[in-house]
Amino acid sequence: MCKSLKMKRVSLTFLVALLLGTSCSGGEKNTVPTTTLGDLFENSSAPETVPPLRVEGWEIQELYPARNLAEECIASARPPDIVLPDEGPETVVVQSGDTLSGIAAEHDTTVDAFMRANGLSNPNSLRVGQVLLIPRERDEEIEGIVGPDITMEELACSIDTGAEAHGPNGLPVGRNGKIEIKIVWPRIEGPQESPRVNGRLLGLTQGAAAEFLDDAITAVENNGYACREVIDGRCLWLDHEYEVMLSTDEVLSLRNIERRLVSGAAGDAAETFTETFDLETGQPILIYELFDPDTDWVDALSAEAITRLESEPWVDERRHIGAGPEEENFALYNLTRGGLVLSFAPFSVGGSGSNTASITIPYRSLEGYWQPNGFVEFLVASIE
Repeated sequence: MCKSLKMKRVSLTFLVALLLGTSCSGGEKNTVPTTTLGDLFENSSAPETVPPLRVEGWEIQELYPARNLAEECIASARPPDIVLPDEGPETVVVQSGDTLSGIAAEHDTTVDAFMRANGLSNPNSLRVGQVLLIPRERDEEIEGIVGPDITMEELACSIDTGAEAHGPNGLPVGRNGKIEIKIVWPRIEGPQESPRVNGRLLGLTQGAAAEFLDDAITAVENNGYACREVIDGRCLWLDHEYEVMLSTDEVLSLRNIERRLVSGAAGDAAETFTETFDLETGQPILIYELFDPDTDWVDALSAEAITRLESEPWVDERRHIGAGPEEENFALYNLTRGGLVLSFAPFSVGGSGSNTASITIPYRSLEGYWQPNGFVEFLVASIE
């Protein structure tokens, strides 16, 4: 089954000031043309419109020292003992005379574990030459929900741009502007370490830092360090913090809230990211992989989500477009012990306002729709 490495995300930029600069000359009012955060920060997904900020008299220049510091910051995210593997997950090729019980015993695991890892419905249907994933769990490790050891890594950088910071009144604040990065991300350690998951999380961390730093430094190079909101001479910062929603021997489900402040905004922006990993393969699990493809699971999930949204006190009757029967509406999900957690982009469901809305759907509510012998069925059985 094809696995996508594309990150699931929803975005929100809120409290952005829609300010129109005016000046009077000869009785005529001149309006400063507006731009978007996407213009200030080329890769931004923010649609809100804000006036451009520019330090008066600033000349475009290249800030080489700041870019060198940014490269050092990104490189420092990698702990020295993380090894990124080039090979795929360990496999075994079925030979003539092999049985699944024999293969399982040889690799110190169980027939059930092999069947779950390879999506097998009949242990007696092996074919000569068939390639099987070797489960990573031992028998004693699948006796319930234990999960791998998780430690949190931190990337914290403060980069001096070399440009004097200017506050919302356009006046210098008496110190150079800084770009600050703080990302706290999880890492699997111990005997259950998953190098591919660790490598992906490291890549996401370095990628997020690199994208933001490039955008931020480019904005300062073009416009100077101009703040609409300034705290201690800074208005360019990025903050990521992961939350472990579920950790078992098979699955690791994470939610990451990213917050950022940019020079063109009067308040910070927030984005919600989620990842759920198959720890046997090290690959992300997409929402459709949880469900039986022979069922109308999208309609069932949508109906259940809308029913639960309607019972929330913060929901009015404006719309439920974000929970309609389309698969992409449910890409932002987490597995938890309590059920399937769905998150919806701000304003995509009625009454959600400027907050990311989340609801929990108990697994039993969608009984009959889950993939047979899949992640959810095993999870529910382990909980019980």
